Parts: sequence; C-alpha cells; structure tokens
Amino acid sequence: MVVDIDDIQTITVIGAGQMGRGIGAVAALAGYDVYIQDIDEGQLEAAQENIEWSYGKAVEKGAATDEDTAAALDRISFTTDQESAVSESEFVTEAAVEQQGVKEDIFETLDEVAPAEAILATNTSGLNITRLAEVTERPEQVIGTHWFNPPMLMDLVEVIMTEHAPAAVGDTAEDLIDSFGKTPIRCKMDVPSFIVNRLMRPFGEGPAWMVYRGEYSMREIDSAMKYKEGFPMGPFELADYTGAIQLRVEGEQDHLEDDRPLSYDTEVCPMLHQLYDKGRYGKKTDAGYYEYEQRDEPDIPVDAGQGFDTLLVWAPIVNEAAKMVQHGVATPDDIDTGAKLGGNWPQGPLEKADEVGADVILQKLTEVAAKHEDTNKLAETLPCDLLVEKAKTGETFY
Repeated sequence: MVVDIDDIQTITVIGAGQMGRGIGAVAALAGYDVYIQDIDEGQLEAAQENIEWSYGKAVEKGAATDEDTAAALDRISFTTDQESAVSESEFVTEAAVEQQGVKEDIFETLDEVAPAEAILATNTSGLNITRLAEVTERPEQVIGTHWFNPPMLMDLVEVIMTEHAPAAVGDTAEDLIDSFGKTPIRCKMDVPSFIVNRLMRPFGEGPAWMVYRGEYSMREIDSAMKYKEGFPMGPFELADYTGAIQLRVEGEQDHLEDDRPLSYDTEVCPMLHQLYDKGRYGKKTDAGYYEYEQRDEPDIPVDAGQGFDTLLVWAPIVNEAAKMVQHGVATPDDIDTGAKLGGNWPQGPLEKADEVGADVILQKLTEVAAKHEDTNKLAETLPCDLLVEKAKTGETFY
C-alpha cells in the first residue's frame, strides 16, 4: 500500500541540525504533527530555540501570524527516542550528517521501527539513495528529498527516485512538499548530484579551467556572469561563499566508488588543489579564490567582464541539462525550475538554449571542448546526442 497525501498526519525528522530543524519547522507550520529526533539533547534544545527564532522572523516579515507560529510550536515534539518518534509517522525524513555509512545505519534502524506503510526519505545533496533503499526491507518506499538551505526560506525541494520506487511514492512526496508551500521538482533517476548540483558543477569547473589555462581572469568571468548575465554571484565568488573548493577536492574520489548512471569520471581542476593545499577553502578561512581578510565581499568591477563571452560558461551547463533530458533524468521544465529556484539563476539553461539556439550552444561547446581535447578532464564539454540533434534540426527544448 502506498501512503497517499490524505493519509499523512505525522512527520518525523531524524537529526536536529540546521537542515533537520528547518524541515521540521516548515512541516509544523503547514499543519502537521512533527517529531524531531536526535541523540544529542543539546542539539534538540538548540533546535527548539532556532525554530522559535525563525518563526519570530516569519512573523516580522508578515509570512505568518503569532497564532500560526504558536500553534506550530505546539505541534512539534523533541525527543532522543527514535522508536517513539517514528511509531505513528507516515513520512520520515532523515537529515543526519552527510555520510553514506551513517545514513545507511539509520535507515536499517528506521526500517525496523517505522510503521510498515511509512515512506522513508533522506535529505542529501548527492549521496547514493539506491544503497540506502537496499539496506531496508522496503526499498520501494525509500526516496530522496533534497532541501535547500535554509528550508524556511528556500522554495525548492528535489524529489529523487530510485529504480525500486514506483512513481506513486514520488507523487505523494511531491504532494506533501506542495502542502508545505514549497516547489518540488522530480529527479527520475538516482544520479550523482541530482539536478541542481549537476548544473552547478560545470558552472564552477569550466571557469576554473579557463583561469588555470590563462585564458581569462576570475574577475572577468565573475563580472560578466554577475553583471551581464544577472547571476547572484559569479562562479568564483559563489565557490568561496559555499566552500566548494574544499568540497570538490575532498570529494574527488567519491565518483570512483559510485556505480550509479551518469557518474563522473573527470578530475578536479589543479587550481583547486593548489588553493586547498594552502588552506584557502573560501570565505570561511578568509581566503579562497579571493582574499577576504580586509573585506566582506571580493572586489569585482562592474565593467571587468565586458569583453568576456558568457556563452563559454553557459554551453557546458546547457549540455549537462540536455544530457539529463536525453537520459530521462528530468524534464526541461524541472531542470530550469531547479536552476532558477535552487540557484537563483536569471533563467534556466534550456531556456537559454532556446533563446540563442542549440546550434550556437554547440559551436561554443566545441570551442571549449577543443581546449580540453588533450586531457578530456571536463566531460561536460563532450556534446550529448540530444544537443547535436537539436542543433541539426533547429528544434527547441520547449
């Protein structure tokens, strides 16, 4: 039996960290009874204080009333007892630390103590959901729900399917996310990085190679993408803000053990290793691509990127988006919605392709690919069949 949205009254969140407490706060505000479970009493106390604070901010901004938030707080229970936390739950979301082994241990336990009909979801930005499903006796009821940080403010949630889960389970998850007032997008296959982070990879990686090869400066590229294209940050500024330098280098070997479809087989740009070895992880260490010790924001002149062709950045991203459509990972609309809501991009990559033409994108992609021909270290520059076909026929994605 597949749980329907009308059957869901109680939601359990495993893990009271920043993401877990945010997901719990959203669910309670939407009218659900919520249990937030963590093994750390201190973490639970901090979570309760943080939720009260975030509800206060929601009231200040007119997004909720005092009555709404008071009722929501009454619907949240905090506990260290996992079995009691899930005993009446129809939907369980695990939001523990981003480590495959830890999550697999949690799912083994959840499978034993959660009601037989309950859907088990994991909040992860890219870990192997299929493996999580397969440690349970209910793999058909396990999915991914990738929330964006902070959950109270970010509108997007990716719903990730595995080969074991029927579409009806994803439908229920999407209906639930809709009821939270959030926007779900469907990742139909369990692929590394899912939808939004698959787009973010070439957005950061391609420009890094351009700078490493001495073709352009960081400020040229950041200025062009920020001020000409309307991105909230250029790729280097964003990497410093998110700590992507550290994440990419430390996660470089992950793909070697990843047997999922569309797994990565490329290397990290050497420039990231050079920065990492110097402890320049980004803004949190006062230095990454840019220096931050004397300033909060990098110095990126508005006119620095006037001569930079932004399609050199767009082309590998469009190709990655087209590859997802070709392989049935996601629809064009879900891909573009993910880029705009998850990354605050000015437009989606497939909207961009239709705007300028797939033939133009293919030409720019060929220019970028030619520079990687000797190393083949940027797989996103190898044109996928769908993009080539669109370029030949003049067909659009929409």
